[in-house]
Amino acid sequence: MSPTHVELKVEVVALDWKGNPIVVLREKDGHRAVFIWVGISEATAISMEMEGQTAPRPMTHDLLVSVLREVDVTVERVLITDVRTNTYYAELVLSDGEDTRTLDCRPSDAIAIALRTRSPILIPEELLDRLDEQRKDSGVELSPGAGATFADQGDSTIH
Repeated sequence: MSPTHVELKVEVVALDWKGNPIVVLREKDGHRAVFIWVGISEATAISMEMEGQTAPRPMTHDLLVSVLREVDVTVERVLITDVRTNTYYAELVLSDGEDTRTLDCRPSDAIAIALRTRSPILIPEELLDRLDEQRKDSGVELSPGAGATFADQGDSTIH
C-alpha cells in the first residue's frame, strides 16, 4: 500500500535569525509547515520564479527545464521523501509518456524545478506528521499567512 501524500506550496523564502536562507513549505489546505534551509543560489532561483523574474541568461534550473522539454520529458511531481540527521531528501518524478523515472535530488533544486514546471510538491503524510510533532516539541510557533512564518533558533536542516 502506498503512503498518503500531502501537497505542499512554497509559502515564503526568507532569512532565519542567523541570516541563512530558508524555504517554508506549507501544506496546501492546512497549517503544517516544513522548513528547509537552502543555499543562497537556490534561494535566489526559487525567489525569482515566485516573483516572476527572469535572469538575462538561463540559470541552471532554467537550463534543466529546457533540456527536459526538448527531450519531451515532464516533471510529474516532486517528493520530499525523508529527513535524516537534519538533511532533507527529495526525488524528481519524470515521465516521457511511456516510462516514469525517479531521480534523487536536493529539495532546493527540486523546489526550483517544480515551480518552473508548475509540478506538485508532495510529502508523505507520515513524514509531515513527524516534522510537525518535532516542531511542536521544540516550541516553534507558526504564524499564519504568507511571509509571516519564522523559524526557531534551533538546528538548521540542510537542503
